[in-house]
This record gives sequence, structure tokens and C-alpha cells, in this order.
Amino acid sequence: MNRFLSVFLFFSSIVSFSLAEEKLRFNRDIRPILSDTCFHCHGPDEKERKGGLRLDLAEQARLPGKSGVTPIVPGKPDESEMLVRLFLESDDSDMMPPPESGKSITAAQRDTL
Repeated sequence: MNRFLSVFLFFSSIVSFSLAEEKLRFNRDIRPILSDTCFHCHGPDEKERKGGLRLDLAEQARLPGKSGVTPIVPGKPDESEMLVRLFLESDDSDMMPPPESGKSITAAQRDTL
């Protein structure tokens, strides 16, 4: 019985590890975070959109905004301006989401992004 339990725990850990390593998907993993925190200013409503930046469509999120910088560069977080701004200190005027928006991003959400 002890051997069975050891084998069971071994295979359970392999399954858990492989599930944790599953690739992120924009619509499943990223879009909900952006929807809660970013779409008011960077979503489908053209009248409300700031900086010419649209994050609700993956293709659009990979295009430069009015500033000329690219918000999301897949596989290159250091070149992704959105991520740079998400990790700025709260006293930096470029921090996103801005404090006056009343929105915030958790550490787990930052890690996902």
C-alpha cells in the first residue's frame, strides 16, 4: 500500500507540474485582467480610448500607440511598455493603471501578464 501511495503521489506531482506549465492564452488568461483594469481607457470605446492604445484585441495590443512605443511585445516583457508601466512605483505619473482610476492590479495578475 505504501508503494502505491508513493507512485500515486509521484504521478500526481507530474500532472500538477504539467498543468502549471500550460501556455498562457490571451482570451483565457490575459484579456480578463485587462478587461477589469485597462479597458475603460484602452478598450473598444473609441471616445474613451487614451493614447490611441487598444488592448481588447490581441492584434491591436501589439501595435504602437500614439507615443510610438509598443504596449505588448510577445515573449519580450522588457520591451512591452504596458508591462513596464504596470511595474512602476505608485508615485510615477506613467504608472498604470493610474491611481485616480480606482483600479489596481494584484501581484498574481502582474506575474500572469
